[in-house]
Amino acid sequence: MGTKNGYVSFVGAGPGDMGLVTQKCLDRLNKADVILYDRLANPRLLRHAKDTCEFIYCGKLPDRHTLRQEKINEQIIYHALSGKYVVRLKGGDPSIFGRVGEEAEAVSNYNIPFEIVPGVTSSVAAAAYAGIPVTHRDYSNCFTIRTGHRSDKNCMYDAKSENLGDTIAYYMGVKNIEVNCRQLMDEGKDPDTPVAVIEWATLGKQRVAVATLKTISDTIAKEGIKNPAMTIVGDVVKLRSKLSWFEKQEFFNKKVLIVDDTSTGQEIEAYFSNKGAEAYTIPTILKKELVLSKEKIEEIISSEQLVFSTAETVTSFLQQLVKNDYTTWELPRKLGFVEECASTVLSQVGLKGRKEIESKSSASILQTKPVGSISGGTSNIYYIHELVQDNRFTEVNERMLREEDWNTVIFTTETSVDFYLNERKRLGLEYQSTPFAYIGESVKEYANARGVLSIDQSIQSELCNYCIRCEKE
Repeated sequence: MGTKNGYVSFVGAGPGDMGLVTQKCLDRLNKADVILYDRLANPRLLRHAKDTCEFIYCGKLPDRHTLRQEKINEQIIYHALSGKYVVRLKGGDPSIFGRVGEEAEAVSNYNIPFEIVPGVTSSVAAAAYAGIPVTHRDYSNCFTIRTGHRSDKNCMYDAKSENLGDTIAYYMGVKNIEVNCRQLMDEGKDPDTPVAVIEWATLGKQRVAVATLKTISDTIAKEGIKNPAMTIVGDVVKLRSKLSWFEKQEFFNKKVLIVDDTSTGQEIEAYFSNKGAEAYTIPTILKKELVLSKEKIEEIISSEQLVFSTAETVTSFLQQLVKNDYTTWELPRKLGFVEECASTVLSQVGLKGRKEIESKSSASILQTKPVGSISGGTSNIYYIHELVQDNRFTEVNERMLREEDWNTVIFTTETSVDFYLNERKRLGLEYQSTPFAYIGESVKEYANARGVLSIDQSIQSELCNYCIRCEKE
């Protein structure tokens, strides 16, 4: 695929649910040098990119665009002509109202090689997750897709030349829903035809409003349904009362923010997502292999104190120690740990450390860092950490904090409590007394001491079940 002009892959990201992403999509993300992604592409997908990949947000809201289409085309072409592998990541399927035709045309004009990778289209997926099959032998023999807003060149539908279809799906149709419903009634649709509007389809925050052509506009206004949303029109909507399944999951519509500065947060995220929750992990963490030179080890073991952040850092450091012909006898007399699991690994090799609270928001920038004394002095203390924050996700994570109304916050460490409170303060967001859940009594006590008091008992109980299962495995 590589050429001197680079390569462009227009990739469908599917409707939102991470399980509905194609293997080819993940493969292309892994190869990309640059990813230009839309608002409707699940930001969790970016975690599949390599560490050196650049992210460019092209998010579009109904009333404002981060990048205009012309600028998006220019960015794709610029990076491809620089010899890079460019992925243009689009929600749903790029060929269905995804402007892939316009963007591929622009690329083709520069003789840049490209491909189009289909994705699960949002209309079919949204209907399925709302318990609505788009076709049914008793209700619908054909299916039509329409855009909810049209370009000036294609401003009206011609009802005489178009087969309406028993089921009709409108993409991006919330703003013009009243106009579109009136148009359908003018084209001969019964005003009492059932209509479903599905917001944030396939995700744990999905909401569905059901009414008729003549009443749906008032219904979605009353229920506050907004974009992104898919509109399904037709008698198949009647089946929702029997076939609704997604909403029956245990934690459906529960919005859970996991704050985790270790490497376990995304596993917890997947666990609750599979139970119907809208779950997301901040900050986004990269795991870096700990590689230390003999000189660096000499510097570290000559320090007054050594603090390990996680169990993994203990294991990795001891491996480096043995590799360079050192023994545990040569370690500093004072050892510390941040997570309890690190203490367990230390004890397995006959070492004992004391509990320390170290601010990872600053210390985690480097793999190893000499810091001032935890007690406030100036002693030489080395902090060993293999995890770093991925700064490419700063904008994504800020949007998730600003735009989402989280029901519950899960803290995995004491320092994750600090991170969450400090981030809200940095972004100018008032602290809300959001219920929380935790891993470890020390985390609970620390959160309480910082003024986070209310516990979400249902999430806490499930989190305990998750931890017990992990221990058994």
